[in-house]
Amino acid sequence: MSTSIKFHRELDEKLMARIGYSQQPLKAYYTNEMNETIEMGVEPEEGLENTFQLADPKVHYDPDIHDLNLVFEFGIENTRFLFGENGLTGNDGVLGIAVRWHSRDSAQQKVVPATVINSVDDHIDYQMNLRIQKGTVRGKVSFEVILYVVKPAHGQIHLVSGTVLGVLRSSLLLFDGNTSMFPILEVNNPNKGLWWVDCNFTDPSIEPFDDEHVAIVINKGHRHYKQLKIEKGIGSSPLMLEIVATGLQIIIETVKSSGSWQDILANNSETGSIGEAIYYFINTFPWDTSSPENLLRTMREDFNSRF
Repeated sequence: MSTSIKFHRELDEKLMARIGYSQQPLKAYYTNEMNETIEMGVEPEEGLENTFQLADPKVHYDPDIHDLNLVFEFGIENTRFLFGENGLTGNDGVLGIAVRWHSRDSAQQKVVPATVINSVDDHIDYQMNLRIQKGTVRGKVSFEVILYVVKPAHGQIHLVSGTVLGVLRSSLLLFDGNTSMFPILEVNNPNKGLWWVDCNFTDPSIEPFDDEHVAIVINKGHRHYKQLKIEKGIGSSPLMLEIVATGLQIIIETVKSSGSWQDILANNSETGSIGEAIYYFINTFPWDTSSPENLLRTMREDFNSRF
């Protein structure tokens, strides 16, 4: 057990109440292959505090293919309480707000400055747009709006530029789930194969495109799992791309034999359904569904050109 002694004041609940910090719900959107801006839901994960799941109404978002844009909106009503004798720095000091995000699953951490605060400011209202580039993150990603020192006040020898004084907002986003263009699940069973496909649907034009009804299953317990090398995302692993292409071919061929194919081709599927997702795939990407061999060939050619 270690104890650190700090010689400067930090943001606490009492000071948070005095400054009147406020925030709007986090917003998210991406641009798809048809250059459409798709607004995503940021839905609370049941039973987990400050944890959210990205929900794409089109069910096409994939963090390996699309840049993700996050919008942070926040305000401080009484910035004067941050400065002076009872504040965090002197009146000649400068504070800043930044967004710090961290992904243990992706071994990524970044701090992106948002705005600065001076003692002459009465209040601030700010909107920050943060772009997460495709292929950067997977799994769980934490986002924190932090208050830090840009320039310490004269005589504050215990403060240096970059010192974090507190967290204004904290959120955990789940990037793996129903948002993904590819319904991929991971299991851990050393007695089963490296991967397989689950198709648990009867009417794909109605049933939802989620991992309960359709999924490509990757077995982390298999002895060759490490050979996939997907730590940095699907796009970094040629073997994983082969699995996804073959798995999607199996899914599409299963959908074709379900009896709903003509409805799907006519775009008569329900929103969020397997059929809607398949319609999007075959009308957005240059995939030839005329035969199984043509489908697999054109999918692989498409993957090779985009990853």
